Amino acid sequence: MFFNRNFWMPLSASLLAVCLYAQTPSSSGAIEIYFSHPIDEGTAGDLKPAGIGYPIMLNAMIGRINQAEQQIDVAMYNNNRSDITNALKAAQARGVRVRYIAAAAASNSALSPPPAFPVLYGNTEALMHNKFMIIDPDLPAKTWVMTGSVNWTTTNLIADHNNLLFIQDQALAKAYQAEFEEMWGGVGAQPVPANARFGSTKTNNTPHNFVIGGKMAQLWFSPSDGVTDQIVGALATANHSADFALFSFTKNEIGDILVDLYDDTGVPVRGMIENTSDLGCELGYLAAQGLSVYGHLPPADLHHKYGVVDAGYPASQPLVVTGSHNWSNAAETVNDENTLILYDADIALLYKAEFNQRLSEIVTAEKTPATRRWQIFPNPVTDHLTLEPGTALIGDILRVEIWDLTGRRLRSERVGGRPERMELNLQTAPPGQYVLKIIAQDGVFSVPIQKI
Repeated sequence: MFFNRNFWMPLSASLLAVCLYAQTPSSSGAIEIYFSHPIDEGTAGDLKPAGIGYPIMLNAMIGRINQAEQQIDVAMYNNNRSDITNALKAAQARGVRVRYIAAAAASNSALSPPPAFPVLYGNTEALMHNKFMIIDPDLPAKTWVMTGSVNWTTTNLIADHNNLLFIQDQALAKAYQAEFEEMWGGVGAQPVPANARFGSTKTNNTPHNFVIGGKMAQLWFSPSDGVTDQIVGALATANHSADFALFSFTKNEIGDILVDLYDDTGVPVRGMIENTSDLGCELGYLAAQGLSVYGHLPPADLHHKYGVVDAGYPASQPLVVTGSHNWSNAAETVNDENTLILYDADIALLYKAEFNQRLSEIVTAEKTPATRRWQIFPNPVTDHLTLEPGTALIGDILRVEIWDLTGRRLRSERVGGRPERMELNLQTAPPGQYVLKIIAQDGVFSVPIQKI
């Protein structure tokens, strides 16, 4: 492993700095991306993820465990999968050193009765919310890091929407190992609880900048590393697009940078949020500013924690923010989390393909939802367009907007409340195709309209 000063990396919205970059010449730098559900193939083009769906993801995890030769370190929020735990038991039985950190606040039925390998239950202050695994960090050509949003539970693997990454890079593995051993309380086979650091007691003691397979990457841990600032800085580089898919989003600073992108530079911002009932959820605020944001629809959870910048624009340094870190106050201040920022055009396009597929499912479902019963008439329209939202509206209507097909917002009117009927005067609009956006507290409803 060596360090290289010859790369530039944006560290904030307005600052470029020369930093140390960790590389491992004898590692391949391969990055494998898995998704739990199908992606939009039209967006991805010729690109394919390493795998899609429950059995492939599960086999990838167990396969890496079965290939381990020396060491496996696991930091996993919760685990009810006996098949994964049995693979770890088998690894230890053949001489692999296995160390395991679980969340004290979560259910871990697959770790009961206690396995032969040591398990430390951590973070009594909040959540040990990591989902990572390190395999053979002392073998440069064979070490792998597993990260992403997937917990080792049946629901997370089969039903929920998640992403999983395997990365073959020793420098990155060593950084994850340093974080693991800070929580473990030492470097030995057994944990040292008296020295273990979780949550707000941790320190910023790991490298952050890497070159993996010739591509730049950054790694940040919560709550010691100021991760919200890093996410804000990454999003602020957007020149063409910014998309996000999140289980929870309550961090005002990140909401503000997305609004700034939309208002100040015209960058389209789209997003999906699962927990729209969280105290301080950003959905209502972002929708009120005109951003295309949606609450995710049941039954499965949108468990992702990712953002995608400038996918499809290779010259604009596309990137993906992913990991275990929700964009929330708890993730920033008290939880144990990990966040990767990958500067790779192909990876960004794959994540955008995942995003577009999830969004298409929401938009399709919202065209005629029982909870909305929108009536918009006449369409085509000559002068006045009438909107009747119905009696089952979930939240207040915030704004009504008209967009042309080039992506320009031509008109925006604040509403407020839940009016039984609204009328838009379109007499001065030239004939053509438009998009009507009705922005409510629980999301954005869009419908094409024609002016004749």
